[in-house]
Amino acid sequence: MEGMQQQAQAQQAQAQAQAAQAQAQAQQAQQAQPKATTDPMQEIAKLGDLKAKGLITEEEFQKMKASVLAKM
Repeated sequence: MEGMQQQAQAQQAQAQAQAAQAQAQAQQAQQAQPKATTDPMQEIAKLGDLKAKGLITEEEFQKMKASVLAKM
């Protein structure tokens, strides 16, 4: 029983590590893209719409908004 729990924990840790790696790769890909020529205010408004629809959380909205503002 204890061995099964340890195996499950190891699998969970591996899954978390893979998710973190995928997120890091996505961020690197986003940073590698040239700066957007769109209006930052339009981008923030789109993010606001996504948040209002419940597609992203407040925390995600704040991070993405900060990213948009950093590109200015």
